[in-house]
Amino acid sequence: MRRLSRIISGLVTAAFCFLPLTANAGEAVQSSDGYSKDGLWYYKDYGDGTVSVVCQDSTVEEAVVPSEIDGHKITMIELDCFKDNTSLKKVTLPDTITVLEDYAFYLCSGLEEINIPDSVEKFGFQTFYGCSSLKEISVPAGLTEIEGYTFDGCTSLNAVHVNAKNQNYKDEDGILFTKDGTDLIVYPAAKPGTSYSVPASCTKLEGYAFMANPYLEEIRIDSVTEIGEDAFYYCTALKSMTIPEGITMLTGATFGNCTSLESVVLPESLEAIGSGCFYYCLQLKNITIPAAVKTINENAFFNCPSLTRVTIPETVTQIGEYAFGFYSGDDETKQHLPDFEIDADNGTAAFEYAVKYNVKCTGGVTQGIVFVYIMIGIVAAVMIAVIVLVIAQKRYQKQHELS
Repeated sequence: MRRLSRIISGLVTAAFCFLPLTANAGEAVQSSDGYSKDGLWYYKDYGDGTVSVVCQDSTVEEAVVPSEIDGHKITMIELDCFKDNTSLKKVTLPDTITVLEDYAFYLCSGLEEINIPDSVEKFGFQTFYGCSSLKEISVPAGLTEIEGYTFDGCTSLNAVHVNAKNQNYKDEDGILFTKDGTDLIVYPAAKPGTSYSVPASCTKLEGYAFMANPYLEEIRIDSVTEIGEDAFYYCTALKSMTIPEGITMLTGATFGNCTSLESVVLPESLEAIGSGCFYYCLQLKNITIPAAVKTINENAFFNCPSLTRVTIPETVTQIGEYAFGFYSGDDETKQHLPDFEIDADNGTAAFEYAVKYNVKCTGGVTQGIVFVYIMIGIVAAVMIAVIVLVIAQKRYQKQHELS
């Protein structure tokens, strides 16, 4: 409920920048939604000890957030506080701050430096999304929660440093893990190196864990039993991958836009391939679908022009639209890949997919072959009819001569 209130408040605050405000000299100006203005900042007292702040200047280059305004101790960087400020380069936070709310520095593409005090306990959803100039970031001692996709789009980030006193997180060579080492949260997008092996203690890759790293050609994940959504999305140098046994699902675009990916070994335990899982894998040449797979979701292998043949087992019971054999044309319409074919038996989901989308099928009877069979049947029927007619005519003539 509080998050909903803050989201609504954040939207109102954005609009509030354009509303006329009046007050006596020396007094903070208060709006109808509870926000007050004091110089560079809007602030709001939630009445539960939480006082948030929003920067009202979207062009400020260096921001020093005050610890107190009008006797109110500032404890939270509000939703969208610096959102879309591409001029912002440096931020200094006071040690009264405990929360960096959702989207607090969203698309602050010029942000290069931010000090985060040990008092901060939470990074909200996409807090630093799109901070493409940020090279390093420090996780403070007090941090207990990092919400989803916090560092997405931080394309210059080469290291995450965690205070050694933090009880929830740690870093290993600039890579962010949970304290026990079981979850790999972020492998920095700009971290150099062509290969990486996940530590034996790591069993889970969080969503977007390796997103957009342009250097990694090989990643070994032998100990991993769970892979989060879009874990390797846009890893454009990645060439090969072996998914370990025990993995049952590849969620979302796990390897989407891995344009150099040539081969992937899928485990026999795999049951589902997510939407766009291998989307735009331009160099992927072959793939073996394990017998345990039941579901292949939409666009799973969309725009994989080097993949010319796939054998789909009869155990697959559901295939989403445009999962195989299609790419986007110049006008963004979906076009057939000219050399692609499916190997599948009659009566299977793969056969039905081939018929529905008019994809060549070497193991069954597709629409094209059905049409040929129909035409052959029609020709045969006409020929039989002609023969019967000729025989009947000859019999009639013979009977006529005898009479």
